[in-house]
Amino acid sequence: MKDFFNAKSIVVIGASRNPKKLGHVVLENMLNTYNGEVYVVNKEASFIMGKKCYNSISDIADKIELAVIIVPAKMVPDIVSQCSKKGVKSCIILSSGFGEIGNKKSEEKILKNARKMRILGPNCMGIYDSLSGIDTLFTKRYRQERPKKGNISLISQSGAIGAIMLDTASSEHIKMAKFISIGNRIDVDEIESLEFLEKDNDTKTIALYIEGIKNGKDFTKIMKKIKKPLIVLKAGKTKQGTKAAESHTTSLAGEPSVYSAIFRQTGAIEAMNIDEIMDFSKIMDSQPLPKGRKVQIITNGGGLGIIALDSVIENGLDVAELSSKTRKNIKDNMPEYVTISNPIDLNGDADPKRYKISIESALKDNNVDALLLIVLFQFSTLDSSMISIISDAKKYKKPIVLCSSGGEFTELYKRVIEDSGIPVYPTPNRASKALSAIVKRAEFLGKIK
Repeated sequence: MKDFFNAKSIVVIGASRNPKKLGHVVLENMLNTYNGEVYVVNKEASFIMGKKCYNSISDIADKIELAVIIVPAKMVPDIVSQCSKKGVKSCIILSSGFGEIGNKKSEEKILKNARKMRILGPNCMGIYDSLSGIDTLFTKRYRQERPKKGNISLISQSGAIGAIMLDTASSEHIKMAKFISIGNRIDVDEIESLEFLEKDNDTKTIALYIEGIKNGKDFTKIMKKIKKPLIVLKAGKTKQGTKAAESHTTSLAGEPSVYSAIFRQTGAIEAMNIDEIMDFSKIMDSQPLPKGRKVQIITNGGGLGIIALDSVIENGLDVAELSSKTRKNIKDNMPEYVTISNPIDLNGDADPKRYKISIESALKDNNVDALLLIVLFQFSTLDSSMISIISDAKKYKKPIVLCSSGGEFTELYKRVIEDSGIPVYPTPNRASKALSAIVKRAEFLGKIK
């Protein structure tokens, strides 16, 4: 699959002069970020966005490594044949109107005409590579932002779900490496995509959205081979949802319990919704594995601390008990009304000094395996020094999650802290669930006895 991401020359077949057409958006996105050679095939135009238009790919004298096709379904098989004869290595078919509506014959014809050429799709959004700049998505960037360069890669059977996840990643400051939309999977599927990302040096964490699979035996086999953190969201858990998934993916959706069992046996972390697949991905990507389940909570909002305590317990984690030495050290440096327990309630007048002493003392304590930090940046006693206090705590090599929510001022702080490598969550429950996910990963790997 590396040929899809390493292409030095790309042709967009079906590019349009009309800004509202998907073919125009694809070409525009490609020209904005991709530094390789881009060619355009459109019989009805001479130039589009400054690029010369060709009547067909056979009229292009230069070598083409990747073809992106976005034309009516009835035209696709012949165009695939032209690309194959041209010697194109890989082809992404964005066009819909195939197996998802029962048009299996066209898919069979595409595979026959492709010969040795690899096919991604049809009925997909293709790929996005934050490193090479290849972007075949047909969504405008001002409507759907692209994530910054990072180490999380995403595979999605659904183009729409994939687009939402990319947009969510961007808005929540989650950095990503690659995105693969596999669509109808007439050639490249989730199994081959997983194999590729497992070997990809730019990918450290893999997220997978699936509705159904075509080969359960091979899927289980590749799942066992994955050594990188893998977070999976399986849609179609109800009877009605399973039926809808089978229709959407044209493959067997299967019993949800069977999938869940496979995930547990292979060490994959199962997410239950889009929030969780993103939340779990960013903690896996940024935090060290814990050596235990004991969580310490520090807050400047007593109510949120209580909610966090409940969430920690409800998500199967243990409540840390600070050593007497740690409690004394914190108490000696705090006003008498500060509660030194779990949670540590620094009160609404907490300043950066209180946080620094509490954070460092807790993380030095062998009774603490992870830290759930709650900060209400709305309080005027806190300033920008909190950013370095929180980010510097990474030196203790224990998982840290920050819970913080608010308006523009808080969002600014959150963005900088996320960029420093500390995951931020809007609620205590989401923070606790993320910690629970990384604990499960550590348990599977034998890091927690």
